[in-house]
This record gives sequence, structure tokens and C-alpha cells, in this order.
Amino acid sequence: ADEFYERESPAVPRVTVFMPIYNGSRYMSKAIDSILRQTLSDFELLIIDDGSTDETSLMLEKLADSRIRIHSNDRNIGVPATRNLGLEFARGEYLAMFDSDDISHPKRLETQVRFLDAHVDHAVVGSWAREIDENSVQGRLLRRPTSWKQLRASLLFFGTIRTSSAMGRMEVLQNYRFRSEFPVCSDSDFWVRVALDHRCTNLPSQLIDYRIHSDSLTKSNSLRVKGRKIAIARDLLQRLGVDHGDADLENHFRLRRPKRHEFDRGYIDWAEAWLRMLIDANRKTQIFPESSFASAAADRWARLLLAPGSPPIGRRVLRRGIRGPLLSHAFRKVLGRIRT
Repeated sequence: ADEFYERESPAVPRVTVFMPIYNGSRYMSKAIDSILRQTLSDFELLIIDDGSTDETSLMLEKLADSRIRIHSNDRNIGVPATRNLGLEFARGEYLAMFDSDDISHPKRLETQVRFLDAHVDHAVVGSWAREIDENSVQGRLLRRPTSWKQLRASLLFFGTIRTSSAMGRMEVLQNYRFRSEFPVCSDSDFWVRVALDHRCTNLPSQLIDYRIHSDSLTKSNSLRVKGRKIAIARDLLQRLGVDHGDADLENHFRLRRPKRHEFDRGYIDWAEAWLRMLIDANRKTQIFPESSFASAAADRWARLLLAPGSPPIGRRVLRRGIRGPLLSHAFRKVLGRIRT
């Protein structure tokens, strides 16, 4: 049967750091060490081993820190079910999510607890992250929206909360579940539902290193990831009352990261009409903050026009981008930022 082999203190910690793991022996030591070296001392590290078949279980058994609680599933039950166990077993006032291949900076917990203590109207706070590779070589800085309005307005266009950087109020997060119909992207779906109901934001500072490697679930399941992200977009479009077909969903997915795709003039025309329709629909439904949503749509438009895979931007197309219906007070600023 599933059971704890834990070194458990009866005291309720301020923070539960929850780390699910499956066959994560390659990177887990650095991840765990980054938590144990936090400047905030009042925490527990809850680790759930989801039926690992590598050396993970043996490595966990050797840990001898009283702040660590370990639960071992007797079989692999998958990411959503394992994350739900974490929600059930966590005991802290705050829950900090963490992945077994990432690195938390020493002041991460302290910084996020201080924010949530001071902002009682916010349920979740994340942060920016720095990409690292298999050898911990640093890559690009991964920014996310740093206000509740910006974050909520961007839900339809890209992932706004990076799970491994997120800390939230336990009393809020335990009201939600990771859904089994999302064997991948269950965290993306989870944060969208939380952010539709509660104020969430990100701190404009790098508090974690986010590891990109070939064994990651996202990398190895790209087609399933795409399908689940389209499913999330479909739900949000239904909330907006926007009529759409499969081709619209496919095209909308390409707006998430324009730099990764090739576009022709026909797609540019579709995107302009589509984004205008989204803005009009939101003006009626008010699902998202109106001004922020218009700016988020303008950001997608600008990134599309300037993407390497877009057709050459002549004066006519550029004039459409600047003077057309997607104009917002932030558009010229966005265009200038992307150009630089």
C-alpha cells in the first residue's frame, strides 16, 4: 500500500514545498539542496515519488533532514493524480510548487511569503525564471506578467504562471484539482482556472532556474501538449462566446509563439480579423480586463508582424499594424520593445 516513510514534525509549517518526482535521479539532488538552503526556515519539503523505476527511491531513502516528508506511490499514477495527493498531504499555510529538475534561488520562499503576507487580496504569486540546460548552462530569461490585470488578460494567449515558481494560499489551492483529462499540461489548466477566480501575479525577479532537457514531459509529448493547450483555449473562447472551428483553434495556437512558425499573407489577414473579434467579444462579456486584454491582443499582433517567419513587412502591412483596429495605447511601446 502507499505509505509515508517520513521524518515528520508535528508543528504546522508556514510553507509546504511540494515536489513530485518520477525517475528524476539525475537532477533531484540539486533541486532538493536548493530548497534546504532557503533563507526562510519555517517550511516542510513534501516529496511524492510516483513509482520511480530508476535510483530515485534509493536516493530519497538516504535523505536525513527532519524538514522532509516523503510519500511513495506503489505504482505510477501520473502527474495529475500525484499533484492532487500533494494538495491533500500539504500542511502549510502556503503551498510552493516545485519540480524535481529545477533550482530555487535561496530567497525564493522568503520573498514570496513576504509578498503574500503583504497582499492579502492575492491568492498566488509566481516569478520570472532563467532557462538552464542539462549542464546548468544559463539561457534566456523567461518573463511573465507582473500584475493581476496583465496576467488575467493574457490567459488566452500563453501560459502566465510557471508552476515551479508558484506559491499560493493553501485554503485557495485545495479547492481545485488537477484534472485527469490533462495527462500533460494539467498545471496550465489548473492555473487558468485559479486565475479566473482569484488575483494572481508574478514578481519581476528571477527566483528559479527552469531546466530544459530532452527527458522533460513537455519535450517528449509535444503533440499531446499542443492538443491540451488547444483544449484550454477552446474553453476560454467558449467563455467569451466566440464562434470558432478547428482551423481557428489551430491558427490561434500558432499565435502563442510566432517566432516558431511560418506565416503567409492569408494568415496575417486571419489574425487581424481574429484578434479584432476577440477584443469585441471581450468588450461585451468582460471576461478579461478590457484595456489589458486589448493590449495583450496588440502584443500578439506586433509579435506576429515582426516574427522571422512572417512575410516581409511593407508599408501597407506596417500601416495596418499601427493605424488599424488593433491600435491600443500600449501598441507603439510594444512594437518599439520588440524591435530592440
